[in-house]
Amino acid sequence: MMNCSRELVGIYLEPAPDAPQRHHAVLLCNPFGQEAIRSHRLYRVMADRLAAAGYHVLRFDYYGSGDSAGDDDAWDLLGSISDARAALDELLRRSHAPRWSAVGLRLGGTIALETARSAAHPAHVLLLIEPVLDGRRYLDSLAVSNLEALERGYGVRWSFSARLRQAVLPAPQAEALGFALSAACRAQIEAVTPSRLLPVPADRLSLLVPRVDATLQTLAQAGVQLPAHAAIANSDAKIDWATDSAAATAIVPMHWIRHLIEALALPDHA
Repeated sequence: MMNCSRELVGIYLEPAPDAPQRHHAVLLCNPFGQEAIRSHRLYRVMADRLAAAGYHVLRFDYYGSGDSAGDDDAWDLLGSISDARAALDELLRRSHAPRWSAVGLRLGGTIALETARSAAHPAHVLLLIEPVLDGRRYLDSLAVSNLEALERGYGVRWSFSARLRQAVLPAPQAEALGFALSAACRAQIEAVTPSRLLPVPADRLSLLVPRVDATLQTLAQAGVQLPAHAAIANSDAKIDWATDSAAATAIVPMHWIRHLIEALALPDHA
């Protein structure tokens, strides 16, 4: 796939031959950094299950991430939204599907949402799994996780050696668990607020969140009232995505995949 000069790598899955042909395409939008690494298995299983259920599926890497071109310091949020739009165009071109939906975990939820907002026609379903609703708070959590990882790696030397800290992390704000964060990229993430959910560019919006009550409070404080075709449910999972610890762990909450397939199959009047 090409997005101007941004060469992207993706995997397109056609519906299984013995599955009902749903004429529906689903775009999977990765999160950022270590979260993308930890969720790789989830996205792979999700894509396989969707194809087995009769959907066209595309999972892909943004420019500056995964197997796509570009160094990791070339990754940014706005560029990834542009990449996702190019990926959507390619998915619809290959599938000829009249209907499409998108899924995004963490910051991938923002990317899926903004991709739908710029698309030629609205998404059918947008599933945002544990989405980032407050960009500043998200960056703060990445900074804390980054320091915790360094303390684990260097032990007591990290606390006592200012020279070590300066050599390893001269600009704390410019790195998140081994992934570069430019000033421009940080500003783009800081601009993510609950108000970005509105207007909802989909027939249905589904949020899976760690705590429904906390999310409702966040939305209320921001003056965001979701429409009737939006639903919030507990993600029922306790996963620390922003960590480099146990990065190879196969984390696949199957109830998330079941939730997605059930949402996609709901009739239009539901």
